[in-house]
Amino acid sequence: SDGPDMAIVDLAEVERTPVSVVDPTIAAATLQFDGTGAELLGVSGEGWSQLQSVYDRAAVLMAFEQIGGAAKALDMAVNYAKERYAFGRPIGSFQALKHMMADMYVALKLAESNAYYAAWALENQSADLPLAAATARVSATQAFQLCARDNIQVHGGMGFTWEFDCHLYYRRSNYLTLALGGLTAWEDKLIDALPSAA
Repeated sequence: SDGPDMAIVDLAEVERTPVSVVDPTIAAATLQFDGTGAELLGVSGEGWSQLQSVYDRAAVLMAFEQIGGAAKALDMAVNYAKERYAFGRPIGSFQALKHMMADMYVALKLAESNAYYAAWALENQSADLPLAAATARVSATQAFQLCARDNIQVHGGMGFTWEFDCHLYYRRSNYLTLALGGLTAWEDKLIDALPSAA
C-alpha cells in the first residue's frame, strides 16, 4: 500500500510508560508496540484519511469538554468578582474587569454555537463535518484559553496559588490545546475546509 494503515491492537501486548504532562489530572503514557499483533482497520493505505475522520469526531466531543471548562472558569471569575472587595466596592464593578468578563462570555457563547452545529453535523453525517469540527475546535480552544487565563487575572495574586482551582483549568486548557494536534493545525484545517471564493 502507498499510505499508512490504521490497525486495532490488543492492549495487553502494548507496553505503556507513564509520562508527566502539564495537567496532573491527566494520565499519559508513551506506547511501545514491539511485536504487538494488529488487525487492519478499514482499507489498506487509507489510514491517514481514516485518522482525519476520527479526529473530526473527537474534536467535536473535545469542544464540549473545553466549553465546560471555559464556563466553569468564567463562573469562578464572576463569583469572585462579586465577593472580593477593593476600595470599598466589589472588584467586579470596575470597568476593566467588566470588559474582561464580557469578552470571556462572548468567546464562550461563540464556541457553544459552533459546537452545537458541529454536533448536528456529526449526528447527521453531514458533508460539513470537517469544517464544522474545525470551527468548533478552534473557537472552543480559544474560549477555554481566554477564560482560564483571565480567570487567574480576575483572582489576582490568589489565582496563581495552589489553594485556588484556577490553575487546574489553566493547565487543562493548555493540555487540550495541544491534544489532537495543536491549535495552529486546526486553524489551518479550518482555512482549508472553507469554501473557495471562486
